Amino acid sequence: MTTESPTLEEPHLTVQPRPSAFFLRRGFLRSFGPVLALAVAGLVSLLVSGTILVPFERTLDLSGKMGSKADFFADPQVRELLMDHHIRVHVTRTGSRDVAIHDLDQYDFVFLSGEPAAGLVRTARADVLGGTIRQPFTSPIVLATYRPYAEALRRNGIASVPQGPGEPLYYTLDTGKFVQAMKDGATWNSLGIQGVNNSNLVLAQTSHVCDSNSGATYLTLIAYLENGRQVPLADPAPPGTAAGPATLTGAHDLANRIKPLLNRQGFSSADLSESYWNLAEGDKPIVVIYEHQYLEQQLRIKAATGRPDSDHVLLYPKDNILTKPQFVPLRPEADRLGELITSDPDLQRRAMELGFGVATPAGSNKSGRLYEFLADQGLPTPQQADNDSTTPLPANPVLEEMIKTVGDCR
Repeated sequence: MTTESPTLEEPHLTVQPRPSAFFLRRGFLRSFGPVLALAVAGLVSLLVSGTILVPFERTLDLSGKMGSKADFFADPQVRELLMDHHIRVHVTRTGSRDVAIHDLDQYDFVFLSGEPAAGLVRTARADVLGGTIRQPFTSPIVLATYRPYAEALRRNGIASVPQGPGEPLYYTLDTGKFVQAMKDGATWNSLGIQGVNNSNLVLAQTSHVCDSNSGATYLTLIAYLENGRQVPLADPAPPGTAAGPATLTGAHDLANRIKPLLNRQGFSSADLSESYWNLAEGDKPIVVIYEHQYLEQQLRIKAATGRPDSDHVLLYPKDNILTKPQFVPLRPEADRLGELITSDPDLQRRAMELGFGVATPAGSNKSGRLYEFLADQGLPTPQQADNDSTTPLPANPVLEEMIKTVGDCR
Protein backbone atom coordinates (compact mmCIF):
# COMPACT_ATOMS: atom_id res chain seq x y z
CA MET A 1 0.00 0.00 0.00
CA THR A 2 1.26 3.24 -1.02
CA THR A 3 1.54 5.84 1.78
CA GLU A 4 1.19 9.51 0.73
CA SER A 5 3.37 12.09 2.36
CA PRO A 6 1.49 14.68 4.43
CA THR A 7 1.02 18.07 2.79
CA LEU A 8 2.70 20.92 4.68
CA GLU A 9 0.96 24.24 4.43
CA GLU A 10 2.83 27.56 4.52
CA PRO A 11 2.14 29.45 7.74
CA HIS A 12 -0.18 32.46 7.36
CA LEU A 13 1.04 35.69 8.92
CA THR A 14 -1.28 38.61 9.23
CA VAL A 15 0.59 41.95 8.98
CA GLN A 16 -1.27 44.72 10.76
CA PRO A 17 -0.90 48.21 9.24
CA ARG A 18 1.50 50.51 11.11
CA PRO A 19 -0.46 52.69 13.52
CA SER A 20 -0.77 56.34 12.58
CA ALA A 21 1.04 58.92 14.64
CA PHE A 22 -1.26 60.16 17.39
CA PHE A 23 -1.54 63.60 15.81
CA LEU A 24 -2.79 62.02 12.55
CA ARG A 25 -5.48 59.90 14.12
CA ARG A 26 -9.01 60.76 13.22
CA GLY A 27 -10.09 61.46 16.80
CA PHE A 28 -7.17 63.77 17.49
CA LEU A 29 -7.63 65.68 14.25
CA ARG A 30 -11.33 66.04 14.91
CA SER A 31 -10.71 67.49 18.38
CA PHE A 32 -7.53 69.49 17.99
CA GLY A 33 -7.18 70.13 14.26
CA PRO A 34 -8.76 73.59 14.27
CA VAL A 35 -6.59 74.72 17.22
CA LEU A 36 -3.47 73.36 15.53
CA ALA A 37 -4.30 75.13 12.28
CA LEU A 38 -4.79 78.41 14.11
CA ALA A 39 -1.47 78.03 15.92
CA VAL A 40 0.38 77.30 12.66
CA ALA A 41 -1.23 80.33 11.02
CA GLY A 42 -0.18 82.50 13.96
CA LEU A 43 3.39 81.21 13.83
CA VAL A 44 3.60 81.97 10.12
CA SER A 45 2.27 85.48 10.75
CA LEU A 46 4.85 86.16 13.48
CA LEU A 47 7.67 84.88 11.30
CA VAL A 48 6.59 87.09 8.42
CA SER A 49 6.30 90.18 10.62
CA GLY A 50 9.57 89.48 12.44
CA THR A 51 7.90 89.84 15.84
CA ILE A 52 8.91 86.39 16.99
CA LEU A 53 12.53 87.39 16.62
CA VAL A 54 12.29 90.36 19.01
CA PRO A 55 13.24 88.44 22.19
CA PHE A 56 16.35 87.26 20.41
CA GLU A 57 17.43 90.73 19.21
CA ARG A 58 20.98 91.49 20.29
CA THR A 59 21.31 93.82 23.27
CA LEU A 60 23.43 96.87 22.56
CA ASP A 61 25.88 97.46 25.41
CA LEU A 62 27.07 101.06 25.64
CA SER A 63 29.68 102.52 27.94
CA GLY A 64 29.38 106.13 29.05
CA LYS A 65 31.24 108.55 31.28
CA MET A 66 29.48 111.39 33.10
CA GLY A 67 28.94 113.34 36.31
CA SER A 68 25.61 113.92 38.08
CA LYS A 69 23.61 112.82 35.03
CA ALA A 70 24.56 109.29 36.01
CA ASP A 71 21.54 109.59 38.33
CA PHE A 72 19.34 109.19 35.24
CA PHE A 73 20.97 105.99 33.99
CA ALA A 74 21.20 104.50 37.48
CA ASP A 75 17.43 104.66 37.87
CA PRO A 76 15.88 101.15 37.66
CA GLN A 77 12.90 102.35 35.62
CA VAL A 78 15.17 104.07 33.09
CA ARG A 79 17.23 100.91 32.80
CA GLU A 80 14.07 98.85 32.23
CA LEU A 81 12.78 101.28 29.60
CA LEU A 82 16.11 101.16 27.78
CA MET A 83 16.11 97.35 27.87
CA ASP A 84 12.73 97.47 26.11
CA HIS A 85 14.75 99.01 23.28
CA HIS A 86 17.53 96.41 23.76
CA ILE A 87 20.03 98.93 25.14
CA ARG A 88 22.08 98.43 28.30
CA VAL A 89 24.19 101.31 29.62
CA HIS A 90 27.32 100.98 31.76
CA VAL A 91 28.33 104.19 33.52
CA THR A 92 31.60 105.51 34.90
CA ARG A 93 30.85 108.42 37.20
CA THR A 94 33.17 111.38 37.64
CA GLY A 95 32.96 115.17 37.39
CA SER A 96 32.12 116.66 33.98
CA ARG A 97 35.37 118.58 33.60
CA ASP A 98 37.28 115.48 34.70
CA VAL A 99 35.43 113.62 31.92
CA ALA A 100 36.43 116.21 29.34
CA ILE A 101 40.17 116.39 30.07
CA HIS A 102 40.93 112.66 30.23
CA ASP A 103 41.13 109.93 27.63
CA LEU A 104 37.79 108.73 26.29
CA ASP A 105 38.85 106.01 23.86
CA GLN A 106 37.14 103.24 25.83
CA TYR A 107 33.76 104.98 25.94
CA ASP A 108 30.86 105.08 23.49
CA PHE A 109 29.47 108.38 24.71
CA VAL A 110 29.82 111.08 27.33
CA PHE A 111 27.06 113.05 29.03
CA LEU A 112 28.35 116.41 30.23
CA SER A 113 26.47 118.52 32.76
CA GLY A 114 27.11 121.79 30.93
CA GLU A 115 28.39 123.58 27.88
CA PRO A 116 32.00 124.29 29.01
CA ALA A 117 32.95 120.64 29.46
CA ALA A 118 31.04 119.67 26.31
CA GLY A 119 33.01 122.32 24.41
CA LEU A 120 36.28 120.76 25.53
CA VAL A 121 35.15 117.35 24.25
CA ARG A 122 33.89 118.73 20.94
CA THR A 123 37.19 120.51 20.37
CA ALA A 124 39.32 117.50 21.27
CA ARG A 125 37.29 114.94 19.30
CA ALA A 126 35.72 116.94 16.49
CA ASP A 127 36.98 114.45 13.90
CA VAL A 128 35.51 111.36 15.55
CA LEU A 129 32.09 112.35 16.89
CA GLY A 130 29.68 109.47 16.38
CA GLY A 131 26.45 111.35 15.75
CA THR A 132 24.29 114.27 16.82
CA ILE A 133 25.06 116.21 20.00
CA ARG A 134 21.80 116.58 21.92
CA GLN A 135 20.46 118.47 24.94
CA PRO A 136 17.85 116.04 26.29
CA PHE A 137 17.00 118.04 29.41
CA THR A 138 18.07 120.86 31.70
CA SER A 139 18.81 121.37 35.36
CA PRO A 140 20.11 124.69 36.72
CA ILE A 141 22.50 124.94 39.63
CA VAL A 142 20.82 125.92 42.88
CA LEU A 143 21.98 126.58 46.42
CA ALA A 144 20.40 124.01 48.72
CA THR A 145 20.06 124.94 52.38
CA TYR A 146 17.92 124.50 55.49
CA ARG A 147 15.09 126.72 56.66
CA PRO A 148 16.89 128.47 59.57
CA TYR A 149 19.70 129.55 57.22
CA ALA A 150 17.33 130.67 54.46
CA GLU A 151 15.30 132.67 57.01
CA ALA A 152 18.47 134.32 58.35
CA LEU A 153 19.30 135.44 54.82
CA ARG A 154 15.73 136.66 54.31
CA ARG A 155 15.73 138.76 57.49
CA ASN A 156 18.95 140.41 56.32
CA GLY A 157 17.57 141.23 52.89
CA ILE A 158 19.85 138.72 51.15
CA ALA A 159 17.02 136.38 50.17
CA SER A 160 13.32 136.87 49.51
CA VAL A 161 10.20 134.74 49.15
CA PRO A 162 6.90 135.27 47.34
CA GLN A 163 3.88 136.15 49.39
CA GLY A 164 1.69 133.15 50.03
CA PRO A 165 0.40 130.72 52.63
CA GLY A 166 2.53 128.15 54.39
CA GLU A 167 6.27 127.69 54.63
CA PRO A 168 8.02 128.29 51.29
CA LEU A 169 10.32 125.72 49.76
CA TYR A 170 11.93 128.18 47.34
CA TYR A 171 13.73 131.48 47.97
CA THR A 172 15.29 133.94 45.56
CA LEU A 173 18.89 134.74 46.49
CA ASP A 174 20.20 138.25 45.82
CA THR A 175 23.55 136.99 44.60
CA GLY A 176 25.20 140.43 44.75
CA LYS A 177 24.31 140.85 48.44
CA PHE A 178 25.33 137.26 49.15
CA VAL A 179 28.79 137.85 47.66
CA GLN A 180 29.09 141.09 49.65
CA ALA A 181 28.26 139.22 52.87
CA MET A 182 31.07 136.77 52.06
CA LYS A 183 33.47 139.65 51.40
CA ASP A 184 32.49 141.25 54.71
CA GLY A 185 33.31 138.03 56.58
CA ALA A 186 29.76 137.60 57.85
CA THR A 187 29.05 134.58 60.04
CA TRP A 188 25.75 132.87 60.60
CA ASN A 189 25.68 134.11 64.17
CA SER A 190 26.34 137.68 62.99
CA LEU A 191 23.29 137.37 60.72
CA GLY A 192 21.21 136.50 63.77
CA ILE A 193 20.33 132.95 62.83
CA GLN A 194 17.61 131.62 65.13
CA GLY A 195 17.57 128.25 66.85
CA VAL A 196 21.12 127.46 65.70
CA ASN A 197 24.54 128.40 67.06
CA ASN A 198 26.91 128.56 64.10
CA SER A 199 29.93 130.85 64.04
CA ASN A 200 31.08 129.62 60.62
CA LEU A 201 31.50 132.04 57.72
CA VAL A 202 28.62 132.56 55.33
CA LEU A 203 29.51 130.79 52.09
CA ALA A 204 28.37 128.08 49.69
CA GLN A 205 30.12 124.73 49.48
CA THR A 206 30.82 123.33 46.00
CA SER A 207 32.42 120.24 44.58
CA HIS A 208 35.91 120.83 43.23
CA VAL A 209 36.15 123.32 40.36
CA CYS A 210 38.89 121.23 38.77
CA ASP A 211 36.51 118.31 38.30
CA SER A 212 32.88 119.32 38.31
CA ASN A 213 30.61 121.42 36.15
CA SER A 214 28.59 122.65 39.13
CA GLY A 215 31.74 123.96 40.85
CA ALA A 216 32.93 125.66 37.66
CA THR A 217 29.45 127.14 37.06
CA TYR A 218 29.35 128.63 40.55
CA LEU A 219 32.84 130.05 39.94
CA THR A 220 31.51 131.62 36.72
CA LEU A 221 28.62 133.21 38.64
CA ILE A 222 30.93 134.74 41.27
CA ALA A 223 33.31 135.99 38.55
CA TYR A 224 30.41 137.57 36.64
CA LEU A 225 29.32 139.51 39.74
CA GLU A 226 32.87 140.54 40.66
CA ASN A 227 33.36 141.76 37.10
CA GLY A 228 30.47 144.22 37.41
CA ARG A 229 27.94 141.81 35.87
CA GLN A 230 30.06 141.64 32.74
CA VAL A 231 31.14 138.40 31.10
CA PRO A 232 34.92 137.98 31.53
CA LEU A 233 36.66 138.26 28.17
CA ALA A 234 40.09 137.58 26.77
CA ASP A 235 42.38 140.62 26.65
CA PRO A 236 42.28 142.59 23.40
CA ALA A 237 45.45 143.12 21.41
CA PRO A 238 47.36 146.27 22.50
CA PRO A 239 46.56 149.44 20.48
CA GLY A 240 48.66 149.90 17.39
CA THR A 241 49.65 146.24 17.17
CA ALA A 242 48.52 143.55 14.81
CA ALA A 243 45.85 141.38 16.37
CA GLY A 244 47.52 138.28 17.69
CA PRO A 245 46.47 135.47 19.98
CA ALA A 246 44.34 136.75 22.85
CA THR A 247 46.00 136.82 26.26
CA LEU A 248 44.30 135.81 29.48
CA THR A 249 45.92 138.16 31.98
CA GLY A 250 42.56 139.75 32.83
CA ALA A 251 40.92 136.38 33.46
CA HIS A 252 43.86 135.35 35.63
CA ASP A 253 43.65 138.55 37.69
CA LEU A 254 39.88 138.24 38.12
CA ALA A 255 40.24 134.64 39.25
CA ASN A 256 42.78 135.67 41.88
CA ARG A 257 40.34 138.29 43.22
CA ILE A 258 37.56 135.74 43.74
CA LYS A 259 39.82 132.88 44.80
CA PRO A 260 39.57 133.65 48.55
CA LEU A 261 35.76 133.60 48.36
CA LEU A 262 35.85 130.10 46.93
CA ASN A 263 38.88 128.49 48.53
CA ARG A 264 37.93 129.31 52.13
CA GLN A 265 35.18 126.67 51.86
CA GLY A 266 37.64 123.85 51.22
CA PHE A 267 36.54 122.17 48.00
CA SER A 268 34.67 118.91 48.29
CA SER A 269 35.80 116.10 46.01
CA ALA A 270 32.35 114.55 45.78
CA ASP A 271 28.81 115.35 44.70
CA LEU A 272 27.20 117.22 47.59
CA SER A 273 23.58 116.16 47.09
CA GLU A 274 23.84 113.01 49.20
CA SER A 275 25.48 114.80 52.12
CA TYR A 276 22.85 117.56 51.94
CA TRP A 277 20.03 115.09 52.52
CA ASN A 278 21.81 112.78 54.95
CA LEU A 279 24.15 114.83 57.17
CA ALA A 280 23.41 117.21 60.02
CA GLU A 281 22.50 120.64 58.67
CA GLY A 282 25.31 122.47 60.46
CA ASP A 283 28.06 120.60 58.60
CA LYS A 284 27.51 122.31 55.25
CA PRO A 285 24.72 124.91 55.64
CA ILE A 286 24.63 125.81 51.91
CA VAL A 287 25.72 123.51 49.08
CA VAL A 288 25.71 123.96 45.31
CA ILE A 289 23.81 121.16 43.59
CA TYR A 290 21.52 120.71 40.58
CA GLU A 291 17.82 121.42 40.75
CA HIS A 292 16.91 117.86 39.71
CA GLN A 293 18.74 116.43 42.74
CA TYR A 294 16.44 118.41 45.04
CA LEU A 295 13.19 117.95 43.14
CA GLU A 296 13.62 114.18 42.75
CA GLN A 297 14.01 113.75 46.49
CA GLN A 298 11.02 115.97 47.27
CA LEU A 299 8.88 114.02 44.80
CA ARG A 300 9.88 110.79 46.56
CA ILE A 301 9.09 112.25 49.99
CA LYS A 302 5.75 113.64 48.80
CA ALA A 303 4.77 110.25 47.34
CA ALA A 304 5.73 108.44 50.55
CA THR A 305 4.35 110.85 53.18
CA GLY A 306 1.83 113.02 51.38
CA ARG A 307 3.85 116.21 51.91
CA PRO A 308 7.30 117.55 50.98
CA ASP A 309 10.14 118.01 53.46
CA SER A 310 9.77 121.64 54.57
CA ASP A 311 13.11 121.71 56.41
CA HIS A 312 15.09 121.41 53.16
CA VAL A 313 14.74 124.48 50.92
CA LEU A 314 16.30 125.98 47.80
CA LEU A 315 17.93 129.33 47.07
CA TYR A 316 17.58 130.25 43.38
CA PRO A 317 20.33 132.72 42.38
CA LYS A 318 18.89 135.95 41.02
CA ASP A 319 21.72 135.93 38.47
CA ASN A 320 21.02 132.44 37.23
CA ILE A 321 23.06 130.22 34.95
CA LEU A 322 20.97 127.55 33.27
CA THR A 323 23.19 124.54 32.75
CA LYS A 324 22.51 122.56 29.59
CA PRO A 325 23.52 118.89 29.83
CA GLN A 326 24.87 117.63 26.54
CA PHE A 327 24.87 114.06 25.27
CA VAL A 328 27.90 113.56 23.02
CA PRO A 329 28.08 110.26 21.07
CA LEU A 330 31.66 109.17 20.46
CA ARG A 331 30.66 106.17 18.34
CA PRO A 332 27.76 105.77 15.88
CA GLU A 333 26.11 103.07 18.01
CA ALA A 334 25.48 105.59 20.79
CA ASP A 335 23.50 107.96 18.57
CA ARG A 336 20.43 105.76 18.96
CA LEU A 337 20.60 106.19 22.74
CA GLY A 338 20.83 109.96 22.41
CA GLU A 339 17.77 110.03 20.19
CA LEU A 340 15.78 107.87 22.61
CA ILE A 341 16.43 109.90 25.76
CA THR A 342 15.62 113.08 23.84
CA SER A 343 12.35 112.05 22.20
CA ASP A 344 10.90 108.87 23.74
CA PRO A 345 7.78 109.89 25.74
CA ASP A 346 8.25 107.28 28.47
CA LEU A 347 11.89 108.22 29.04
CA GLN A 348 11.04 111.93 28.99
CA ARG A 349 8.32 111.45 31.60
CA ARG A 350 10.67 109.45 33.78
CA ALA A 351 13.23 112.26 33.44
CA MET A 352 10.65 114.68 34.88
CA GLU A 353 9.95 112.25 37.71
CA LEU A 354 13.69 112.45 38.41
CA GLY A 355 13.48 116.25 38.49
CA PHE A 356 14.80 117.15 35.02
CA GLY A 357 13.30 119.74 32.70
CA VAL A 358 12.45 118.28 29.28
CA ALA A 359 11.47 119.91 26.00
CA THR A 360 9.10 117.62 24.16
CA PRO A 361 7.18 118.54 22.16
CA ALA A 362 9.77 120.66 20.40
CA GLY A 363 9.56 124.34 21.27
CA SER A 364 8.12 123.83 24.75
CA ASN A 365 9.73 125.50 27.75
CA LYS A 366 11.81 122.92 29.58
CA SER A 367 11.41 124.39 33.07
CA GLY A 368 7.79 125.30 32.41
CA ARG A 369 6.81 121.75 31.47
CA LEU A 370 8.64 120.35 34.49
CA TYR A 371 6.91 122.75 36.87
CA GLU A 372 3.52 121.88 35.39
CA PHE A 373 4.37 118.25 36.12
CA LEU A 374 5.32 119.14 39.72
CA ALA A 375 2.00 120.91 40.20
CA ASP A 376 0.19 117.82 38.90
CA GLN A 377 2.00 115.81 41.58
CA GLY A 378 0.91 118.25 44.29
CA LEU A 379 4.38 119.72 44.83
CA PRO A 380 4.87 123.51 45.07
CA THR A 381 6.63 125.00 42.05
CA PRO A 382 9.34 127.67 41.86
CA GLN A 383 8.43 131.06 40.42
CA GLN A 384 11.13 130.57 37.77
CA ALA A 385 8.71 128.46 35.70
CA ASP A 386 8.79 130.76 32.68
CA ASN A 387 12.41 131.84 32.96
CA ASP A 388 14.90 129.89 30.90
CA SER A 389 17.21 132.93 30.63
CA THR A 390 20.88 132.46 31.30
CA THR A 391 23.83 134.47 32.47
CA PRO A 392 26.21 134.29 29.50
CA LEU A 393 29.20 132.03 29.92
CA PRO A 394 32.73 133.17 29.12
CA ALA A 395 34.60 131.59 26.25
CA ASN A 396 36.23 128.28 27.12
CA PRO A 397 39.84 129.57 27.21
CA VAL A 398 38.82 132.31 29.67
CA LEU A 399 36.88 129.90 31.89
CA GLU A 400 39.68 127.34 31.80
CA GLU A 401 42.18 129.99 32.92
CA MET A 402 39.95 130.95 35.85
CA ILE A 403 39.36 127.32 36.83
CA LYS A 404 43.07 126.55 36.83
CA THR A 405 43.87 129.69 38.82
CA VAL A 406 41.18 129.22 41.47
CA GLY A 407 41.55 125.46 41.82
CA ASP A 408 45.32 125.19 41.28
CA CYS A 409 44.56 122.46 38.78
CA ARG A 410 46.10 121.64 35.43
